[in-house]
Amino acid sequence: TAIKTKGVDEQTIIQILTKRTYGQRREIAFAYERRAKKDMISALKGALSGLLETVILGLMKSTAQFDASEIKASIKGLGTDEESLIEILCSRSTAELVEIKKVYKELFKKDLEKDVAGDTSGDFAKLLLALVAVKRDEPSTVIDYEKIDEDARALYEAGVKRKGTDVKTWISIMSERSVPHLQKVFDRYKSYSLYDMQESIRKEVKGDLEKSFLALVQCFENKQLYFANKLGDAMKSKGAKEKVVTRIMVSRCEVDLKKIRPEYKTQLESL
Repeated sequence: TAIKTKGVDEQTIIQILTKRTYGQRREIAFAYERRAKKDMISALKGALSGLLETVILGLMKSTAQFDASEIKASIKGLGTDEESLIEILCSRSTAELVEIKKVYKELFKKDLEKDVAGDTSGDFAKLLLALVAVKRDEPSTVIDYEKIDEDARALYEAGVKRKGTDVKTWISIMSERSVPHLQKVFDRYKSYSLYDMQESIRKEVKGDLEKSFLALVQCFENKQLYFANKLGDAMKSKGAKEKVVTRIMVSRCEVDLKKIRPEYKTQLESL
């Protein structure tokens, strides 16, 4: 009835759909279709508009479906929305990326790799394709100190120590090592370099490649803080970046939004 009401009862729609899990929202959609004899997604599209429509329709997709759709939207048409691509591909876990690739193929009948390769170029493309290849090691119970030292030294010698940057080495280490291993590598890195990993990235590379490496390192170190910062920046920017806020809220609501909230609160308090 909230959808049918003259002057749509948006409050009821918001209350019902935002307080349920994705599984429960699917159940509601099935029940709606049985009773109303029409598709709930189409009904919502017809009843809502603007930002509210974007959020509610986003919530009606699984996290992987939402991510896959966002990637497709960012590379469709003229110009690429690199910010969205970087945020999604650099912040998702191995399991999430595997699922996104599968769903992307189901939804769009194309391989994610092919679309990314067709829409990006240079080292930026190489990094994104290495991430999409999902070759990251599983975390190990054994800490390999020799390997940690080796990788830290390799990152240093491929960047700050030399003239120019051996981006290939950076890409392979950051796209193939497990997250706990990389956290220790970045710590060890400080004993070789005057700069920490993030400062080194800022000195060595520019543009989308810089943004991608920074997003990766920030997510390895504290993913929830990365999202809290993105939210903070989006809210502060002129003409608040609603797209970024919506994407983070919808894509993380069933993953780690509860953990992002305290990080965001801390950020606000420290301003």
